[in-house]
This record gives sequence, structure tokens and C-alpha cells, in this order.
Amino acid sequence: MLPKTEAWQHSNHESQSTRHACEAAIANPVEAAMKIRLVRVPRRPAWPAWAVVLVGAWLGVVALATWLSARSGQEVTLCLFKLATGKPCATCGATRGVLAALGGHIRGAWTYNPLVFTILAVAAGLLAMRVIFARSLRLGLTRRERRLAWALAIAALAANWAYVIVYVG
Repeated sequence: MLPKTEAWQHSNHESQSTRHACEAAIANPVEAAMKIRLVRVPRRPAWPAWAVVLVGAWLGVVALATWLSARSGQEVTLCLFKLATGKPCATCGATRGVLAALGGHIRGAWTYNPLVFTILAVAAGLLAMRVIFARSLRLGLTRRERRLAWALAIAALAANWAYVIVYVG
């Protein structure tokens, strides 16, 4: 057993080395964990012109397809993948879901394509947070966390596509 003064010096040295190890882990960005921050942003996002044109064109095509479908009594398919292969793509059902949501059928909209409507709900919440509070979320991910996020996104897309193929068709 160490004498009292040597024991104190030994334990003091251990606590200092532990403190230095903790400081090094915090300072090392490779080992730091995911950071979520709220940052101040302008309330009105700067929409790129191409995005406005793309959304406007999509709304025009949907309106035309809805009108043609109502006049002919047959469903008009907008999905080029489905027209070419006969199988639905990973986002098939999104247009029908948007039309169902606009008609007040939120649960029905979600059943057409759960992934698309989950993403739309999160995006709407983030946009509302930006417009109301002038804040936006920023994620700081490590390389490992980014790889995990991509793997989870690909798995979610594959699971959603399987759901769409089986249940929406």
C-alpha cells in the first residue's frame, strides 16, 4: 500500500490524465458524436428558379392527367418506369397521395407511399420552423454516422419500394 502522500499524488495524476484524455476526445472531430444545432436563417428561403419551374411543371402535368382521367374514365399513369416495366417505381403513388391529401384524406395519402409522405411531413415541419422561428436544423455527422445514415436511407427506400410493389401496385 502506498503512503498517504504518494497515494494522493498517484490519484491526482490519474485524474489529470483522464481529464486530458477527455479533452483530447472532445477536440478530435473524428471521434466526436453527432451534433444537432439550431442556426439562425432568413425566414424566407431562397428558392432556386429551376426548383420553382420543376414544381410548376409537375403540378401542370398532374392537373392535365387528372383532367384526362376524369374525362376518359381511365387512370392515366405518369410514371415512365411503370410504363416501361409494368412495375411501380419507388415513388409511385406519390401523385395519388398528394391528390388524396388535398382531398382531406391524410391517412389514405400516407398509405399510397409512406416514405414520400414521411419525408414531406418532416420537410413541412422544417419549413414551418424556418418561417415561424427563423431557425433551421444543422446536423454535424462524423464519417461513420454519414455512412450509417446512407445505409439507413437506402434500406428505407428498398423497404418502401417493396411496400409499393406489394400493396400499391
